[in-house]
Amino acid sequence: MCSALQQLPDKHKMILLIDSRQENHNRLKSILEEYPLYQLTRCNDHVEAMMLLQQSSIDFILLSCNDSPLPCSTLISDLHQFRPHIPLIALSPHMTERQGQALIAANATDFLSNETLNAEIFLRTLRHAELTVKQNTEIQLLRHSDTLAPVGNRQFFYLTLLHKLNSLVQQGRQLALVTVDLDHFRKFNTRYGFSSGDEVVLEMGKRIQNCVSSDEVVARIGNDEFAIILDLPGTDSLLDTVKALLSKLITTLKSPYAHNLSHTQIDCSIGAVLAPEHGSEVDLLTKRSSMARMQAKQIHGCSYSIYRPGMELSNDKTAGLESEIMTALRAEQFVLFYQPRIDLRSGKIVGAEALIRWQHPTRGMIMPGDFIPLCERNGLIVPIGYWTIRQAGLHLKELKEAGIHIDRLGVNLSFRQFKDDMLVDTIKRIIKQEDIDTSVLEFELTESAIFNDENHVRECLDSLAEEGITFSLDDFGTGYSSFSLLHKLPISALKIDRSFVSHLHESSEAEEIVHSIISLAHNMKLTVVAEGVETREQLDFLIQDNCDQIQGYFYSPPVSFNDFKRMLPKPN
Repeated sequence: MCSALQQLPDKHKMILLIDSRQENHNRLKSILEEYPLYQLTRCNDHVEAMMLLQQSSIDFILLSCNDSPLPCSTLISDLHQFRPHIPLIALSPHMTERQGQALIAANATDFLSNETLNAEIFLRTLRHAELTVKQNTEIQLLRHSDTLAPVGNRQFFYLTLLHKLNSLVQQGRQLALVTVDLDHFRKFNTRYGFSSGDEVVLEMGKRIQNCVSSDEVVARIGNDEFAIILDLPGTDSLLDTVKALLSKLITTLKSPYAHNLSHTQIDCSIGAVLAPEHGSEVDLLTKRSSMARMQAKQIHGCSYSIYRPGMELSNDKTAGLESEIMTALRAEQFVLFYQPRIDLRSGKIVGAEALIRWQHPTRGMIMPGDFIPLCERNGLIVPIGYWTIRQAGLHLKELKEAGIHIDRLGVNLSFRQFKDDMLVDTIKRIIKQEDIDTSVLEFELTESAIFNDENHVRECLDSLAEEGITFSLDDFGTGYSSFSLLHKLPISALKIDRSFVSHLHESSEAEEIVHSIISLAHNMKLTVVAEGVETREQLDFLIQDNCDQIQGYFYSPPVSFNDFKRMLPKPN
């Protein structure tokens, strides 16, 4: 009886009658004899109907009430939940308007009484039911669709995540929540306008959709924030699948965005959390995904981070600090420490790197790793950076007045500081106000600062170099170095990252990297400074490999300015 369904051509509309009585099937079939568009088949009960609905294409469901020990409203609710997009019409020998409305409240599309049933009423009901379901589907789609990007909206995301989490354990499945947003999107809107911002968000949504299969859930849950829900069987490797997706997202999202006849590259940050490994509640997973995304923002360029236990502890440690940073700046709670740089040929101190510390009134000394990332995120790194330059200049002036000479005093410049359009003018004003000896001042740049905006950074460095300032490239070997770019920038020194130095005599690969960096720098007439030197074995390797300078705990930890001043040779 039901197997004939699979032989029907696509042009037919298939009606499934759920009725144990053959006479009702025969009556409806006779009504439809003159209308070949509609084909009718029958199943005995709603259990058999659900099996059929899984296997065949059904366009309408006719449910005969008063033919089951279960209430008709219960059957309707079950069938609607199973196949909500198929029109469901309730049939009854006697159907009052009040009874019919009660069935519609249970999610029936319409109702019919067998007493008044004829071809005209039946066909009109079918067409009305089909139109009603289509309109309801469109309304639901609009309710759950984002107004800008071709994805779901925030409500759709939360309802879907909640539904999936509720059935996660029972079905032996696992899922990952991935959230993505753009870095400094508010500044982009301010600079280019909201219409350009809408263009970027629309394109971002399309790119994300192209990275996932049609079965995956994508929604926009914030202005420029998207969420992806990956749902996998418990036997699949969720972590490997997530990493593959994250790499694909990075590759896709790092391309420049077209807007208003222009193109702009905008970095993105991605956070991921796994369920049930990292939790099985909506709020907890969204919170932890956001934590991971904030962690990714500390890395230059398009980057991602997967949640790991302990991130909350890290956040708790810095909780409340962000609101106190500006107060600390006004109250002069920040201080500069200096780590000496030693010339390996003479064994003498030839310079130092200025390192900021926060002398908190209640928490004591706070190290930069606990507050600098906060400053990078909220933009306060810009005024703190200017304070550091001014304070280092004042210390240089004090050394000069005491007749003490050093070759270089390094001050770190963050890639975020290059976002300030007044960077060069402000530094020049500080130099003039404090009468800073620019021949000693050296700005230490990370590779991420250079590659954040190559043309802009190059213009800034060239302008500052005209003032006599020199530059070193910090943490060399860990980032994105382009040797051809080094030729174009006024860089006089490379600083070998401590991660390589710490593995000397432990890793032949680290030794080869250090050797290559020293050879490269010397070929380019650059000074080489090794950071993080802590052992005699590391020092001996660097001496043998002709490294120029070192800094590290083997010689001295960072010390206060007064202690650093006492370490320097007194003038004759």
